[in-house]
Amino acid sequence: MTYGLASICGKTLLLYGLINPVGAVPIYSRLVRKTSSDRTHRILLIASLAVGSLLIAAALWGEPILAFFNVGFDDFRIAGGLLALVIAFEMFQAHYGGFLQTLEERAEADADLHAIAITPLAFPLLVGPAEMSVMITLSNDAPALWAKGLLVASAALTTALTALTLYLAKPLVRVLGTTGINVVTRIMALIVASVAIDFILSGLKNQFPGLK
Repeated sequence: MTYGLASICGKTLLLYGLINPVGAVPIYSRLVRKTSSDRTHRILLIASLAVGSLLIAAALWGEPILAFFNVGFDDFRIAGGLLALVIAFEMFQAHYGGFLQTLEERAEADADLHAIAITPLAFPLLVGPAEMSVMITLSNDAPALWAKGLLVASAALTTALTALTLYLAKPLVRVLGTTGINVVTRIMALIVASVAIDFILSGLKNQFPGLK
């Protein structure tokens, strides 16, 4: 019981740091700044469902997909680690501009809740290739059914915490300000970078046993 709880907490911390909803708060606020409260809540609900679905799908079906494309897992581990490392570097710089919509995309989003909730909010702002790669890697490292259950629980808890963070976007902006959000983001970046390096080194050691 204690081990299971510790596993869920550890993986939740990792996923929350990688998704970094605190760092996404300014962009989320900008995306919904002219949207009514009711529509904002619906956008958040749809985005949260999409985030949870992407994470859980990666955990449960990521390995068969890799097998279908004949991708070696250690190769994927290294690639996922590199992606996570790139995300960590962007977090260190507090850089998120590439996720913002064009004026044309914004106009389409105003007419369709799903447009803004799923893209760019759920994907790729919150969950992108790096996050899904980490989920597949964690799933492969825990092949037992009960272990996958813990991973799914971590994904669900992370999704709930992410939704709560974005729900509290306005108070967070007032309390933390831009500087505070950047500090929290850089702390999370350290966690993400550490995990990314571990993935890369593990993959290299498995590919080149002489490195051990």
